Amino acid sequence: MTVSGLGTAHTPFPTIAPHSTPTAPARHDRTERPRSGFDQLTEADRALIQHVTGQRITAGFDPAAGPVTAFAATLAAERAVDRLSPGQEVTAVYLKDLDRRLQRTGRNPIGPHLAKAVDFLQGSGPNHFDVSA
Repeated sequence: MTVSGLGTAHTPFPTIAPHSTPTAPARHDRTERPRSGFDQLTEADRALIQHVTGQRITAGFDPAAGPVTAFAATLAAERAVDRLSPGQEVTAVYLKDLDRRLQRTGRNPIGPHLAKAVDFLQGSGPNHFDVSA
């Protein structure tokens, strides 16, 4: 007795063809991204850090190679997460706002340096001059 389904009374087994291994998609050359926020610091950021903390951060600075001040690490982190976008200068207003945000966390590395940083940015920074006579 033959049982037939819809269509035909007998269907031959399908042949199984071996599949070739899939080829990986072509990779596009990626532009090299900065390794850390320290690579994104501007010259003005570096001058501010050096004035406020005495730490000199040069291009290619490796934070794993030695101690880093919390002030420098905070500015680098702000650059790394794009709260300070490329080309945006650190201002006194920005630092005061950052200080307020960090006060809420209970850990504020900007606080002890805020007055010195604000003074530097408002009057004695690299792009400022005194016009009073």
